[in-house]
Amino acid sequence: MADYYMGFAGYYDAQVESIGGRDDIRFYAGMAASSRGPVLELGCGTGRVTVPMLEAGAAVTGLDLCPDMLEVARRKVSALPCSIRERARLVQADMTSFSIDGRFDLIVTPFRPFQHLTTPEQQLACLGRVRSHLAPGGTFVLDIFDPDLDILTDRGRVNEFGDEPPIVLPDGSELTVRYRTPGIDRTAQVCHCEMIYLILQPDGHRERFVQPFTMRWTYRFEAEHLLALSGFRVREVYGGYNGEPVGAGELVILAEA
Repeated sequence: MADYYMGFAGYYDAQVESIGGRDDIRFYAGMAASSRGPVLELGCGTGRVTVPMLEAGAAVTGLDLCPDMLEVARRKVSALPCSIRERARLVQADMTSFSIDGRFDLIVTPFRPFQHLTTPEQQLACLGRVRSHLAPGGTFVLDIFDPDLDILTDRGRVNEFGDEPPIVLPDGSELTVRYRTPGIDRTAQVCHCEMIYLILQPDGHRERFVQPFTMRWTYRFEAEHLLALSGFRVREVYGGYNGEPVGAGELVILAEA
């Protein structure tokens, strides 16, 4: 996972910031604002959710394995007022084996980083680390997509797809993001995916970069079983970030130890 987005973190950040209106921002900022203590974000990436949680008043530790992603996050945090950035901590570590001083009242996994763990053993290792870092009475939010078998079995996705509009970058070039799913292992529940960055330079020169990655899909009751095995009690399960019933496309599971 450390190789993910090495050299591409800036493109990734531009793309995720272009979808900054996702309801998860408001959800996590609200969770952070009501937290009684520090917050830990697993897979913080370039800080898309980290910064709003800091701005909501929480002390936030963001953890990610990719140094390039963390470098972008550090630049964002450094631009915040001192009273906010002094509550931030960014840590490079693996979510399956991390060890951080202290415990956290809220631990979150926004935008599905948990799904980069492609075996049950890795998933259980991560949940074990979460359990040991969660303060008594604290909340863990597991954020994954609700598997859609029509999409997962769509053989047309071996071809490039995506209709996001181009993004103008600071240097004047245009970034267009496309996607591809060249392979699916139905037995292991793993998608082999590609994020494709198409760059149009101001002088007309074109570039193409491909970031491969894997994601494991996990069904609702499978996720609940993994949480139970790891010592959690599931408190609530939503299908979205506004309390939607399961079936709305997301799985947002709130658990406590």
